[in-house]
Amino acid sequence: MEIAEEISTCPESGARRLIAEYGDRLYDTAFRLCQDESAARDLVNRTLWRAIERIGLFSGASSMYTWLYSILVNFWRMDLRQKKKMDILLFQDEMPDCPDERPDPAEALAAKADSEAIRNAIAELPEYYRVVVVFRYFEDMSVPEIAVVLGIPEGTVKFRLHKAKNMMRRKLAQTIDNLPASKKKERR
Repeated sequence: MEIAEEISTCPESGARRLIAEYGDRLYDTAFRLCQDESAARDLVNRTLWRAIERIGLFSGASSMYTWLYSILVNFWRMDLRQKKKMDILLFQDEMPDCPDERPDPAEALAAKADSEAIRNAIAELPEYYRVVVVFRYFEDMSVPEIAVVLGIPEGTVKFRLHKAKNMMRRKLAQTIDNLPASKKKERR
């Protein structure tokens, strides 16, 4: 039985199944976007609650995964707008590690370079670049999937990925340039 059907016919067991199947993946993405454990949990809870509450609106035109991520991104964007209205600036020195058991394309990058520098470079990206990087390299979403979730053209996704990579490349080059000479030799 499809999850949407199960939620409609038996909300309690359908909700449990939805949470079991998508909860961890949603949390991983929310955490990478929010960079805060509490905010990520809140974002996932609101996303799952909204999905369960509005399961009748799920048309099946996209996958359940894509629909859930669209809801999550919409809540995240609303939170960003609210923070901007309140003129609150949050700074984090370090983006905490988020355990992820799935194979991750970013692990290959992290193996070649200092993972802390990469996390910092991602954290310093403007949110509209950071979200495409997180979806592409941490969630392994395709460009068309990202475009659907964000509601933007595929060309815009490609441009943002390109721009984000260039920004990260410059940031990582700066980080390496700022290392003492002895550390630079170790890195090569």
